[in-house]
Amino acid sequence: MNSKLLANYDMAPVDWSDIAIFLAIYEAGSLLAAADRLAMSQPTVGRRLSALESRMGVQLFARTGRRMVPTDIARAIEESARKMHREMLSIRRSADGAASGLNGQVIISANEGTGSEWLVPVLADLQRTYPDIVVDLRIESRTADLVQREADIALRMGRPTQLDLITRKLATVGFGFYASAEYLEARPPIATFSDLSGCKWIWGVFGPGRTDLLGDFLRENQVLFDVAMRTDSPTAQLRAVCEGMGVAVLSHRWATKQRCLRRILPDVAAATFELWLVTHEDLRHSARIRAVADHISAAARRDAHLFESGVATDIEEPRE
Repeated sequence: MNSKLLANYDMAPVDWSDIAIFLAIYEAGSLLAAADRLAMSQPTVGRRLSALESRMGVQLFARTGRRMVPTDIARAIEESARKMHREMLSIRRSADGAASGLNGQVIISANEGTGSEWLVPVLADLQRTYPDIVVDLRIESRTADLVQREADIALRMGRPTQLDLITRKLATVGFGFYASAEYLEARPPIATFSDLSGCKWIWGVFGPGRTDLLGDFLRENQVLFDVAMRTDSPTAQLRAVCEGMGVAVLSHRWATKQRCLRRILPDVAAATFELWLVTHEDLRHSARIRAVADHISAAARRDAHLFESGVATDIEEPRE
């Protein structure tokens, strides 16, 4: 490091939480983006940065419009800041992992559909059993970083490969072709792949790596397609199909609950994904996190057939 640049740094007391703010601005490149990442207001992030710079006696970022450009001192301390942040997170995980009480906050990251539609009733059952556990449910398309404590538990499509994570397979999620009854009544019957070529399509790009489920499948089967709408939101895609805009690849669990929808080519599996529950290994001894993970896992086992085919089992486990 440049000793001249850091002349005032060694004498300045720094709150560890300020390191997270520094790194968020460094990585995001703006106060607004950093505030979104930290779930804080932009003015608060700006004030915390100004206070940090004042205590250190240096300027960490040059303001260029809305962009925050790291100065030489910021670049000089970046790696040390990351090391401090990793150690801080490790201490927090260890402390949380040793917690034995069935109370406190548990952050869960999940995507649309699974998180917003299936998981909420599961969490309602959880709340009745463990009223002192507060769930912070975050519906997001991105992959939350559990090592950075962006979540305690994550539900992911596809098995994670990141180290230091504990994974549980919850279910196999099946996808098929669906359209509204109104849309199908207005066109010739669809009995073969060639009949799909005359359809309008609601194009959804999401899932692991923002997978193009529809495009991959149709190209493989040499089906010509005419796109009516594109979206990165499963909720918007489902709504568009219900409104009769065209055909889409939807999860059986979600689509079969919509009375307006009909499955096309029911013998064809358009795609399948595995749904996994993920936690960090440092949290394996936390009673509240283990209780939430076990509760979600039990509900997924109960609904395994629903995830795979869209049909619930004849006998369901009673509510707790």
